[in-house]
This record gives sequence, structure tokens and C-alpha cells, in this order.
Amino acid sequence: MDQANIIFAVVNLASGLVFILLALPLAARKIPMNKLYGFRLAKSFTSDENWFKINQYGGQQLILWSLAMMAAGIAYLFMPGLNNPSETFKALLAVGPMVVFTTIAVIKTILYAKALS
Repeated sequence: MDQANIIFAVVNLASGLVFILLALPLAARKIPMNKLYGFRLAKSFTSDENWFKINQYGGQQLILWSLAMMAAGIAYLFMPGLNNPSETFKALLAVGPMVVFTTIAVIKTILYAKALS
């Protein structure tokens, strides 16, 4: 197995785990309205009800897409090694799933917040 594949796997598995740990309290509605932690959208601050709905949904999305990120990390362990890829390509492989899946979770949360009455 290629050493780069192991690094890509570890980066994505560790990132996915960190995002899940950060998202669990949000999904469980344990974090009250604040200005430091959570999905701090304008609509989130209009009421406690909106805060908890948006952050619960956002936390659930972040957990879901973090699991996809971790699956990508596991997939790297089974991919054939790359023969001398460029450093840019290596960086994209390492952080690509993290950027893409986190962005999807955030966009879905923003769309959910916009749909709230």
C-alpha cells in the first residue's frame, strides 16, 4: 500500500471524527444560542426555536456527510498507489472530500434555514 494513501485515509478519517464530535451536541439540541458555536445564520438568531431547529438539522447533516468523508478515507486504503502524482493533486486528494462534504452539509443547512417560516 502506498504511503500517500495511508495519509489520505488518516486525514479523512480523523477529520470526519472531529466533525462528528463537534456536530453531536448540535444534533442533540444541547447548545443554546450563542455567538461562538453552531450554525450562526441570521435566521438562527430570530428565536430559540429557530436556533435549535437549524442547529439540529445542521448537526445531523454534518454527521451524515462526515460519515461519507470517513468512507472516502477507508476507500483510500483500497485504492492502488499513485505513481508520482503532483503535490497539488496529492493535496486535493487529501482534503478534497473534507471540503466537498462539509460544503454540502453547510449549503443544505442554509437552504433549510431559508425554508423555515
